[in-house]
Amino acid sequence: MSGPQSSSGTDDFRERLERALSGAFRIERELGGGGMARVFLAEEVTLNRRVVVKVLSSELMHDLSVERFAREIRLSARLQHPNIVPLLASGEAANVPYYTMPFIEGESLRARLTRLPAGQRMLQMQSIEILRDVARALNYAHRQGVVHRDIKPENVLLGNDAAMVADFGVAKALAAARTKGPEAGNSTLTQGGLSLGTPAYMSPEQVAGDPAVDHRADLYSWGVLAYELLSGAHPFADRRSVQALLTAHLVEDPRPMADAAPDVAPVIAAVVMECLRKNPDERPLSADAIVNALGRATANDQQTASAAVVGGTSPTRVPTIKRGSRLLVPGALGVIAIALLALGITYVARGTATPGVSATSKALDGSAGYDLYLLGKVRVSSENPADNDAAIRSLRQAIAADPGLAPAHAALARAYTIKAFYFAPDSEKKQLNEDAEVAVEKALALDPRSAEAHFARGLLLWTPGRRFPHDQAVRAYRQALALDSTLDEAHHQLGVIYFHVGLFDRAQAEIEKALAINSGNTLARFRLGVIDMYRGEYERAYGTFNSTPLERNPTLWAFQTATALFRLGRTDEATQLIDKFLNDYPSDEGGVGHSVRAMLLAKAGSRSDAEAEIGKAISMGRGFGHFHHAAYNIASAYALMGNRASAVQWLQAATDEGFPCYPLLVSDKQLDSLRSDPAFVTLIRKLKRDWSERERSL
Repeated sequence: MSGPQSSSGTDDFRERLERALSGAFRIERELGGGGMARVFLAEEVTLNRRVVVKVLSSELMHDLSVERFAREIRLSARLQHPNIVPLLASGEAANVPYYTMPFIEGESLRARLTRLPAGQRMLQMQSIEILRDVARALNYAHRQGVVHRDIKPENVLLGNDAAMVADFGVAKALAAARTKGPEAGNSTLTQGGLSLGTPAYMSPEQVAGDPAVDHRADLYSWGVLAYELLSGAHPFADRRSVQALLTAHLVEDPRPMADAAPDVAPVIAAVVMECLRKNPDERPLSADAIVNALGRATANDQQTASAAVVGGTSPTRVPTIKRGSRLLVPGALGVIAIALLALGITYVARGTATPGVSATSKALDGSAGYDLYLLGKVRVSSENPADNDAAIRSLRQAIAADPGLAPAHAALARAYTIKAFYFAPDSEKKQLNEDAEVAVEKALALDPRSAEAHFARGLLLWTPGRRFPHDQAVRAYRQALALDSTLDEAHHQLGVIYFHVGLFDRAQAEIEKALAINSGNTLARFRLGVIDMYRGEYERAYGTFNSTPLERNPTLWAFQTATALFRLGRTDEATQLIDKFLNDYPSDEGGVGHSVRAMLLAKAGSRSDAEAEIGKAISMGRGFGHFHHAAYNIASAYALMGNRASAVQWLQAATDEGFPCYPLLVSDKQLDSLRSDPAFVTLIRKLKRDWSERERSL
């Protein structure tokens, strides 16, 4: 509600609203509201569905441009994500703007928290799952250029299957719609003391009225929410006035999570405190980092969690929370152990023996480098230069603190391999790969049954310098999984090899196993779209790419999404996407952006421009781990231009350098001009033999 009102005043407004909405909506009852809007449950007549109608408070209507508000709301209405309550429609009724959303069965997070007994927290794993859903929503929305600005428990709805964030972009729309005053068009605070952001959850830059508020404000608000859920108290709970609370956001540091909630896994505590940094530049680069951290702290099932309990005693039986096909285990079982299991680390109880774990494995909680190892482990999974460098620093420090920490050596080998594969200049690649090999051997010397070390060996094998020995890398990953079947990245990377060699069903099966273990593995989810594209399911692939933002890997996202659009015949959209990508990221890692542009130009008949783009792709991409994809696109461009000799030459290069995807070459319409070419026929015959052999042996 917008403020105390008489019953007659409320009834009068509702009558006017019902008349204005007559024929479109039938108001059932008022659900409540706050300073920004009144909220009604209604039936949308034409579609026979229940919706929520939010009508802006009359107090917000001063100096508000209804047209500008509606325009901003339309931008937010494009968001379509499982963890976002979509905006369905907007309009004007009873002289005030309104917008509608689906009615979600369930309750708000605020309602859930209010029902808890004083001093009691939510079950920890339940909190982690909710926080991860919120972070997923933020990651997607930010990728689309939409900032929420008002993350709080009231805007988190708990449905049957997932937490969903409501009112995306509404605060921004209200700020943008202001027409007068110093904050017009770009404010976080309104006149009359009404806030376009809630004081308890506002970022320092919102409190300060910074006009350049961006997605990092949402990360701060997420941090406040996470601190509250995991510790049971707001980080500034003792502030008794709004002014004191706002001042605390600006200048005071909260009590460390490690002290406020010592049972929270260190990796989670670290990401929460990082989000609460006063300086936006010191917060995570994106919500993707949060999703990845929390994804590794979710238990797979109660049996796995029970095996992780330190001391060998039987845990007290506790209730479980069913979420889809996963069974989540509350915090009473020891969340730090759960986090380690989700990370693929076996937590060995002192004095106990765990099947499949080396008897010489040391108890990780006794290691001086353990926390540093965990920090490096989280960051190493991201194929992003900044995260990769941070991982290498943390893992080197972990090894300096404890040279006998085998998992740290294995993770460092993985980090070196990723750097050599994706980021490092040619002058550094050889040394990085040698350092990776030394680190793998050190890890295996310390623990011959280290699943992570065998996994790192698989990564090291499947590189350009070794000419992608697919069979050997598959064996290394399988050995890792034989030692630890919960290693999600081993399943993921095994799937990557399978779709490169054209074994699509096996690729999908492995990646689905990875996601069953760690549903927060965004990169693995994205690659389901790659498999669909190679199968010719372009619409489905595009849907996966568009709903799975890779903020930490914009090159891969732009390359695959633009390729899907091109395959769908939506060349204008593909061109716009690639042009924007190359403008924002002119370095174009791997030359893939220019290779897509070459295909677009070749298709349009612009031969000289296409060849210029091919030249750029080659000069920028040579030495990049996945250059074989750019090589394939170059071959496609030449095929579209009718240059069969060059097309076959580049297809040969792509297949020799890691991409012998026989089913794709057989079905790809872009290669139709080559079907009768003798060299192409010879290549296809060889690829078919190799593919048939791998289908039997891998």
